[in-house]
Parts: sequence; structure tokens; C-alpha cells
Amino acid sequence: MIENTDLIFILSHIFQLLGWAFLPLLMLPIMYFLFSKNQFLKSLSFGIVSTIDTFNYYIGEIVKWLLPLMVLTISFSIFALSIFGKSWTKLFETSEYFHASVIMLGAASTLLAGKHVRVDIFYSKMNNMSRSLVEIIGFYSLLLPVCIIILWNSQSFVRSSWMILEGSSEIDGIKGEFLLKTLIPIFSVLMIIQGLSISLKAVMYILRHEKPLLPLNFDDTFINENSFK
Repeated sequence: MIENTDLIFILSHIFQLLGWAFLPLLMLPIMYFLFSKNQFLKSLSFGIVSTIDTFNYYIGEIVKWLLPLMVLTISFSIFALSIFGKSWTKLFETSEYFHASVIMLGAASTLLAGKHVRVDIFYSKMNNMSRSLVEIIGFYSLLLPVCIIILWNSQSFVRSSWMILEGSSEIDGIKGEFLLKTLIPIFSVLMIIQGLSISLKAVMYILRHEKPLLPLNFDDTFINENSFK
């Protein structure tokens, strides 16, 4: 019979192998640029962009509903403490879970919408060709290395947290600390694949190839950001 710790250890290695298997795909923008006439690479890139953008868009649409829930839980916690002098640790920690989920799961969707804070003051003044080059260079020099470091360094303590099913340090807190820590590698993966999608679209623009269009039911913010008009 496989114990819980053994099962988690096996699963962590399976996910690690899947990560190594996915690694060659991260070179797809470069391969697509070098072999732009290859129809297989073109079709593969087209499908990957459509899949990633749609997936991260709906992830963002789902987690955005956690924001009003977070506001309600915080408001009720403050109200209960002020009026009744009572404090519920689980209720307060629930708002922290909502907050962390919105940030970590919604970061890739925000990147898709082009709403991350940019410190490059020249980017807004660039034409689309220059922006495309910046997106590709930024992906390989900043986003990808940083996310890989986060992913690699988080795997050990996330695995350890799952092995003991780590809970809150408070006695009456939520017994789901291991779930909260799992958001870290998930965040890294979502950011990497969204960065891959953006890089592929940048290559498509440079090559003057047709890019996959986002569905019309998407918010205008996403459609306008990805139009390159």
C-alpha cells in the first residue's frame, strides 16, 4: 500500500518530468522565426496561442469573482470585531486565501490584457515592430528565467507542505496552507505559458503572418491589446 507521502513524492516527480517534456516548446518562438515557412510550426503556434489565451482568459474571468467575496469577508470580520467584539480566524484567513488566489491565478490573465505595470518608459512610444522585439527579448531574458527560478525553488517546500497537509499556525485557522503554497508553482506555470503565447504573437507580427483572433465574447480590453493595429 502506497502511503500519502510516497504518493505525493511520486506525483511531484511526474509533474517534474512533464515540465522537462514541455521545456522544448519554450523555444518555439525562435524556431518559428527561423523556419517561418514550415507549415507544421505555423499550425502548432497558431493552436498554442489560441489555447493559452482562451485558457488564461477564463481563469481570470473565474477568479475575478473572488474579489467581491474577499471584500465581504473582510467587511464582515471588521463589523463583527467592532460591534460584537468577536474575531473569527477562519473568516479572516478566508479573505487572505481569496486575495492570494486572485493575484496568483489572475496574473497571467492580466498579462494577456497588457495591464501589468511597465517600468520601461519607452515602450508606449514604440511602434508595433519594436514592441514585438521587446516582448520576445523580455520573455527570454526576464519573465522565463524568473518564473523558472520561482518554480524550481518552490517545489521542495510545496511538496513538504503537501506531505504533512500543512495547515494554519492558528489553532482555529484553516487547515489548507498546503493549498495556498501550491498557488506559487501554478502562478509560475501560467505566467510562462502566457509569455510563450505573447512571444509567438510577436513573432507572427514580425513575419506579417496572420494571428489567431480572440473570440468576440472576450472583453474589449483583451481584444484591443492583442490586435497590434
